[in-house]
Amino acid sequence: MRVLRKFLTVLPLGTEKEDNMEKKPYYITTAIAYASGKPHIGNTYEIVLADAIARYKRFQGFDVRFQTGTDEHGQKIEEKAAAAGKTPKQFVDETAGEIKTIWDLMNTSYDKFIRTTDEYHEKQVQKMFKYMHDKGDIYKSEYEGWYCTPCESFWTDSQLVDGKCPDCGRTVEKAKEEAYFFKMSKYADRLMQYIEEHPEFIQPVSRKNEMVNNFLKPGLQDLCVSRTSFTWGIPVAEDPKHVVYVWLDALTNYITGLGYDLDGNHDELFEKYWPADLHLIGKDIIRFHTLYWPIFLMSLDLPLPKQVFGHPWLLQAGGKMSKSKGNVIYADDLVDLFGVDAVRFFVVHEMPFENDGVISWELMVERYNAMLANILGNLVKRTISMTNKYFGGVVTNAGAAEEVDEDLKNTILNAVKTTSEKMDQLRVADALTAVFEIFRRSNKYIDETEPWVLAKDEAKSARLQTVMYNLTEAITIGASLLESFMPETAESILKQVNTGKRSLEEMDRFGLYPSGNKVVADPETLFERKNLEDVMKVVKEIEAKQKAALQESQGEAVKENAAADAEDGMPEGLDENGDAYPDTKISDPEIKPTIEYDDFDKVQLRIGKVLHAEEVKKSKKLLRLTVQVGSEKRTILSGIKKFYAPEDLVGKHVMIVANLAPRVIAGEESQGMIVAAEDDDGNIALMAPMTKMPAGSQIC
Repeated sequence: MRVLRKFLTVLPLGTEKEDNMEKKPYYITTAIAYASGKPHIGNTYEIVLADAIARYKRFQGFDVRFQTGTDEHGQKIEEKAAAAGKTPKQFVDETAGEIKTIWDLMNTSYDKFIRTTDEYHEKQVQKMFKYMHDKGDIYKSEYEGWYCTPCESFWTDSQLVDGKCPDCGRTVEKAKEEAYFFKMSKYADRLMQYIEEHPEFIQPVSRKNEMVNNFLKPGLQDLCVSRTSFTWGIPVAEDPKHVVYVWLDALTNYITGLGYDLDGNHDELFEKYWPADLHLIGKDIIRFHTLYWPIFLMSLDLPLPKQVFGHPWLLQAGGKMSKSKGNVIYADDLVDLFGVDAVRFFVVHEMPFENDGVISWELMVERYNAMLANILGNLVKRTISMTNKYFGGVVTNAGAAEEVDEDLKNTILNAVKTTSEKMDQLRVADALTAVFEIFRRSNKYIDETEPWVLAKDEAKSARLQTVMYNLTEAITIGASLLESFMPETAESILKQVNTGKRSLEEMDRFGLYPSGNKVVADPETLFERKNLEDVMKVVKEIEAKQKAALQESQGEAVKENAAADAEDGMPEGLDENGDAYPDTKISDPEIKPTIEYDDFDKVQLRIGKVLHAEEVKKSKKLLRLTVQVGSEKRTILSGIKKFYAPEDLVGKHVMIVANLAPRVIAGEESQGMIVAAEDDDGNIALMAPMTKMPAGSQIC
């Protein structure tokens, strides 16, 4: 029997048998990277995010299988290989190698790097195509419509947006050819039922609503699954003038990479790890993973993945990345300047759960200095240096506790709990923020206890020992949690405090660091502060080299256009004007009465820079912001606590209503209003300038 007995019933989420947590399998995948060129930092973000999740799952005791790889077929690659004077296989061998090098550079712990040109994968795809055809799910017809080469997607007249591709906003071309089609409508009702019965299947919820309301409810159209206009693909075995279309080829990597065999001779990896626990993908390909992929699996009589998470994009501040502009940001350039772990920290920390994140060299320097050099690096070095200075490096718990110690301990234990909760919710940036709350609170503890003052009084030696012990214990717990995000840094910290990584089970209590242990005599500086001017000098050199390399490779200066940017490093989510691609989801709030220009002219909108942000303790919604507006500093209260952590706002430029009369909120005066957008689901996004503007600039 071809279908495994254990797969005959698809259990609802949360009903699977609870095995020993140390042995329970967890299968996570990234989307496979398209092998058309070197991945920029927006592409690299996904593998780092997946790695943080995979490492934390191992930390929780799961038996993790982590798969990534490259998607290597299609018309774009055939065209790029021809332009480079290479065969498609030569071209993808080089680009796949470059992608894998970047993934390895970022210290990602994947178990399998699959290539869709792998012989085993290609044979299984041919078998699956034939099986679906013989089952009646695939039929031959003719397609005539609009084709988007960058997206490799066909569209009807009604699906186009302003005559362009609804996914990426680029130009489409009229195409007509013989093709095989998959009967999507055959499984649409079954998929809708599955989504309704498994509310965690598509995350975030906004992505689920988009798929249901914009695609499933209006009715799924049959999907083109073969092409004849190019040859670089997996041939259809029974009709070799056709090659298997990209999505049927690429999506099936998630099972072929585990050794799935349509004839039933599966590898034990497939039996152990399928269905996948998490497909981690960009929000631009959520449709393919939550509509087409589940339907393909239904056709194959296989269970569906437990969860698909469509993460947001990491965008370039101030406009698009473009090779012809020479401003593409690559991971290896970032690593050369800041180090691997600093780049890992940044791309995870700067990505909200649903909203797009922003990257720039300036913001990277700001975060590096403020959070890595100051909050983390300074804490570790100060603590070890003081321990050596006062006690010859010996850490002793003298038991001389005071009330402030309890607050430190409670903050740390709560941070441990919050980190796990946020990771389970895939709110990885929030989890990293919780880890840094340990380091932030520890720095505050130093200011509260003033070890240098205690050291002047011999009678307070026991208290000083206790303070240094508490700091060392806090650092140990924080470093143990940090390993999932910044593995090399965590290892270095633990070596310096001379202890091993604490297990998650051991972190429900404070005080396990061995009293009498000795820290290293000469602590290293984890993160040397960066000078922005020095960094930008290097950046100019990098951008100049990028432009020169491009001109040399093409023999002349390249005219910038949307087609070039589609494959030459533009971050996902920007069109040819550097704007966000049109989203299929829209919002239609109630329209207010028309006003005259003179009414609008009374409102003064200005740019403000957030200097400080903190929670308003008596409020569940409010943050208190100190905002630089020109030469003055203002206190503004804003109900954005649910959507933004205070530390994430520091340094950001925001739009404010500058001439709004002061108002008392929660017993405090607010001297202005932060401008934000709100969607139909109640999500908030602050308005910010596309390019850096001086604080106080007027918006007109």
